[in-house]
Amino acid sequence: MSFSSPRPAAISVDFGTSHTVATIRRADGRVHQQLFDGSPQLPSAVFIDDEGGPVVGADAVHSGRRRPERFEPNPKRRIDDESILLGDTEIPVTSVIAAVLARVARECEHTLGALGPVTVTVPAAWGPTRRHVVADAAAAAGLGQVDLVAEPVAAASYFVETLGADVPPGSGVVVYDLGGGTVDATVLRRSATGFDVLAVDGADDLGGLDFDQALAEHLAASVQPGDERWTRLTAPTEPADLRHRTAFMEEVRQAKERLSRSASTDLTIPLLDVDAHLTRDEVERVCAPLVARTIRVTQGVVRESGLGPEQIAGLFLVGAASRMPLVATQLHRDLGIAAAAIEQPELAVSEGGLVAQHTVSTPVSVPSPALPPQTAPPAPAPSPVPATNQTMPLPPPSAPRTPQAVPSAPGPVTQPAMVPPGAPTGPYPPQAPGYPAPPPTPWIRTKQGLTTVGAGAAAVVVALALLIGVQYLREDGSADLAEDGQPSSEHSSEEDQGASSDDGGGDAASDAGGGSGPVPLAEAEQGDLVFDVAGAHTGAVTAVRTGFIGTVPVAVSAGEDAIIRIWDLTTGEKIDEYRGHQNPIDHLSVFEYDGEWIAFSRDGTTEAVWPLADPAAPVNERESGYDTIYWVGLWDGVPAYLTDYEVRQLYTGADIGSVTTAYADLTGMAAVGGVLRHVGTYENRVFVADLATGEPVGATFDQLSYEVVAFGAGTAAGKDLGVTVTAEGSVQAWDLAAGEPYGTAGQELLQEVTAVGVTEVDGVPVAVMHGSRGLSMFDLSTGRQFGEIFAPHEGEDLIQSAVFAEVDGTKVAVTGAALGAVQIWALQ
Repeated sequence: MSFSSPRPAAISVDFGTSHTVATIRRADGRVHQQLFDGSPQLPSAVFIDDEGGPVVGADAVHSGRRRPERFEPNPKRRIDDESILLGDTEIPVTSVIAAVLARVARECEHTLGALGPVTVTVPAAWGPTRRHVVADAAAAAGLGQVDLVAEPVAAASYFVETLGADVPPGSGVVVYDLGGGTVDATVLRRSATGFDVLAVDGADDLGGLDFDQALAEHLAASVQPGDERWTRLTAPTEPADLRHRTAFMEEVRQAKERLSRSASTDLTIPLLDVDAHLTRDEVERVCAPLVARTIRVTQGVVRESGLGPEQIAGLFLVGAASRMPLVATQLHRDLGIAAAAIEQPELAVSEGGLVAQHTVSTPVSVPSPALPPQTAPPAPAPSPVPATNQTMPLPPPSAPRTPQAVPSAPGPVTQPAMVPPGAPTGPYPPQAPGYPAPPPTPWIRTKQGLTTVGAGAAAVVVALALLIGVQYLREDGSADLAEDGQPSSEHSSEEDQGASSDDGGGDAASDAGGGSGPVPLAEAEQGDLVFDVAGAHTGAVTAVRTGFIGTVPVAVSAGEDAIIRIWDLTTGEKIDEYRGHQNPIDHLSVFEYDGEWIAFSRDGTTEAVWPLADPAAPVNERESGYDTIYWVGLWDGVPAYLTDYEVRQLYTGADIGSVTTAYADLTGMAAVGGVLRHVGTYENRVFVADLATGEPVGATFDQLSYEVVAFGAGTAAGKDLGVTVTAEGSVQAWDLAAGEPYGTAGQELLQEVTAVGVTEVDGVPVAVMHGSRGLSMFDLSTGRQFGEIFAPHEGEDLIQSAVFAEVDGTKVAVTGAALGAVQIWALQ
């Protein structure tokens, strides 16, 4: 007889956008889902009743149809908000989430008698602020101190440990998680102790709810499209119409789910009081662009993980929306890997949380595909960090970066087209003594990113910002002044623009979209469009850089069409182009070496070094490696680039040195006191680190109260400055040498910021923000905003990349957008 005590019961909670699932493992080993009102899925919805108390689940959904102003259907999508207005009451978002988890705690305690250890799963790319919101909500809900497990780790553990999928140690798996409100794709490698995340990306604005919205718009355009009552359904303002809208979207959701099992179905459209017929082919045609966007996110993480097809042992589908037949079909076609689907994919993450061996109380955030965790062996002792006069973009400040167990390099400079988060780039390195003042920092976009390349000459001042995809943003997702993000993430439009002429189409005389036409540079004021090349590329512009050909300032743009084009910044006319690539350009750098301006470009298969003055005569073209490129410039006077932990000769690819970087959430490189440093943020605190050791140098910075969503660095007004932007829109500059705040904080209230860069305009240090509506500028000394939003780009035509330059004495921004336009905007 054994007298050993049985292990306590355990609970694993998957807090989802649309539904929450709790799985129980009893003391005797039996595993089952907790039922809520007879269903394993608890709607993650919260309603405030007449007494001011929260109602959760199916009852909340029912009450929300009658009083939608008191109803929040998706609290997880509001996690970045400080509070949520329900009726007349503003409730902290932590309390709203706690209401959902409290319902889980009550039901599980009723089933078990007492609660045991509790695990809560969270997205792998979530940063500390979001994780702490969930942990605090769980504690407030009575679940105690919970363990947080990355959702893809839980999912992979379920397929391997519970279903017995064959994944040998050392091989990789891809987890494709398409839930109600988000999509996440993750590549993991199985180790002796569980799973390690190699690369992750996703979009916070793409999920089953967005598929439902696309179908609703399709019905509005095809069923009695002239009926004015559609306006009341699609844009309701009155409580009665809000109720009809809720009922309509429920009809759409149920019809979509039925079409996963059958070829056709009917649904009723309330208010119009008509029945509509839908077929699976019709739904797949409507949803195909959204599915394609998720596929591109998945392709990005597979590529960024560095794993070859033969090293990937499985593709696992989780999340309720992944059961759509089109998803598995497209993944198999585009990735060449047969997907392992299960009957109830919405339960896998919750059940996997019970068996995941890699549990942590605060899981590290994982970068977008452009910033995969590194698994290379530790680098040898680094050589001294050289000064450099390179003017290339560096790692994306806005791209999340994962703390790593081995040395790695600064954030990547690669920039995929803006799928929700995009690949980011970072600030420029400082110049060596004897060269002109250090070039301004680039800004960076991100799921999906902005990149800046500039010139170290008096005529060109560069700063870059890239939208990545963020961690949460995005999604993404994501542009570069992201993806991606864009983000992405990335993270954002994935749709190509209609075909343009093969030679780049339009010219500077093209009209500037919905606004007025271009203004001559000599007459332009801040925010005016100077040149507009509407058809610069077919599909998204993935990167924009600046340089010179002789004495002529030029912009260099790369696109999804695999072409790199060179534009005269004084006329907007195309000068030349490079056509040595076959795939979308994912990296572009431009810099001066030995009196000549050189470009370094890469797609998925080839990389090339070529002179701007003669693209037809490349210096070298070679097979592209899998390594992420973090920085390009002069290393001890030699053209070089940094990969994961190595310094490589640019022209030959030979290993010539090593670097070590610090842990970071947002990362970049910048000149601090004339020395190239690794700069960024970690746990919402700015840091400056030595590239030789990876250790912090200088003073300690204050920790910010809110999550930092964008970071940029550069030199302005004689100071080496970093700039942080929080989720609440607070814009704060930091003196990187002194480790203290610089100037007065500003507040960006007009758009969601995804990237920020530092430059100088008329002697004033300026932060230029890129976000959901375009560009905005702030005086870093006073916190005052210059004018309104300019360079307007929204929706599917977000800016993907941007760079600053000086043309005929006027500071300008050159932007590249998701629908292929290259434009020049006056900054003064």
